[in-house]
Amino acid sequence: MTEKINFSRREFLRRGSLLSVAGSLSAPFALNLFSMNVAAASTFTSDYKAIVCLYFGGGNDSANMVLATDTPSWSGYQAARSIGGAASIALPMGSLLPITPNTPHVDAVGSRSFSLHPNLTQLKSLFDAGRAAVIANVGTLVEPIADKVAYRSNAIQKPDNLFSHSDQTTQWHSTDPAKPIYGWGGRMGDVLKASNSKQNFTSISSSGNSVFLAGETINQYQINANGAAVPIGGMTNLFGINAANNPLHAVITNTAASNFIEREHAAVVERSIAAQTDLNNVMLATATSVASPTQYLNPNNNQLANNSLATQLKTVARIIEGQVTLGAHRQVFFVSIGGFDTHDNQLANQADLMARIAHAVSYFDGVLATLPVGDMSNKVTLFTASDFGRTFTSNGDGTDHGWGAHHFVVGGAVKGKDIYGSFPQSAVTNTSAGIDNPLDVGSGSLIPTISVDQYAGTLAKWFGLSTAEIATVFPNLAKFSTQDLGFMA
Repeated sequence: MTEKINFSRREFLRRGSLLSVAGSLSAPFALNLFSMNVAAASTFTSDYKAIVCLYFGGGNDSANMVLATDTPSWSGYQAARSIGGAASIALPMGSLLPITPNTPHVDAVGSRSFSLHPNLTQLKSLFDAGRAAVIANVGTLVEPIADKVAYRSNAIQKPDNLFSHSDQTTQWHSTDPAKPIYGWGGRMGDVLKASNSKQNFTSISSSGNSVFLAGETINQYQINANGAAVPIGGMTNLFGINAANNPLHAVITNTAASNFIEREHAAVVERSIAAQTDLNNVMLATATSVASPTQYLNPNNNQLANNSLATQLKTVARIIEGQVTLGAHRQVFFVSIGGFDTHDNQLANQADLMARIAHAVSYFDGVLATLPVGDMSNKVTLFTASDFGRTFTSNGDGTDHGWGAHHFVVGGAVKGKDIYGSFPQSAVTNTSAGIDNPLDVGSGSLIPTISVDQYAGTLAKWFGLSTAEIATVFPNLAKFSTQDLGFMA
């Protein structure tokens, strides 16, 4: 009977939502406490690292984000992205932003050249400065799949329900088919949480509940621009009576209650009150010390507008600034931007999305370098992810669900100004024209040549996980011959 009770207790703590409550410290005291903590930051921040997942919800068409522009590739690109010569989602060559990787790419196609989407101006600047890299053709894999012949073989294990938004999002976030409810960001948090004196702030989402941050022992803390995403109300001014706060606090944190469930609930609430107090202190102290993003220019109407993604990243920067108060040495963050399911009106929709991404990522990289706690731009790495890539072939006004896709990694610890991995052919299989793309499983849905495990494992090594810990967090990684892609310093 005792064993059953202990198991229930662990399950209750693991599965319980992380509650929060508004802090009650006065503003001057909070600011003084924060200042005292910042004074000790020089020794504390030397070991600090953070990883930020920027998720493109809906499946980004990366073939219009990073493009091969050598003559054979460009011909294949234009043919695949045009329907009947009338409608086309191909971007004009003259609008593109050329990039020159440090490592020349030469393959069966010949010497490759590359460009970025015309609205990624700030990302091009980061790439040229060596602070951003492109990881080519990444996607969900259980084991390597060499080509479409192997793909059609029953001997190869493939990800479940390819081309499904929900299933592929889960597999991107988890990478472990045996534990689909736990994400690799959360599992890294499980391993490294002991380095944080206040473990509530190990895994933090500014975009709701995310499988990516779900650990087996760590809970994700959900935030918004004001602090905790779901605070407990009525703690500072219950029914308009400030004095009512103390008895209410005593009731909901009564860890001496006779009922087991009541005691455990009270313990969770008590920890949440303490966590929210810490977070409130940070949000108060960084309200003006962390620079706000400017507005971005919407390319579709040429109007300035607020950028909600930049606001999310500002909140992340404020928490990084408050790392000492929050007792953090290692943190994993999740931010997201939606709208990438571009079956139609893709050119206009993606133009705006690319402009927002470039603006927000550039702001984030810049603001990290000017934080009062010190220059954190070399200690924070942002990477992009998405449900899947999209078909290379146009459906007339957009693209449909695909598989492999290109992604960015940004930060001072990135070995930037390079494209990592094998950049795929910019052509779809066309037997009548004598074109055969060995990675094309239909309509230009490309088999990934880099697995999410390899992508994530490279980040995990930089983050501080040992070889054995990486093997535990990414059990499929051993199936891939290259386990460190080399894009992190």
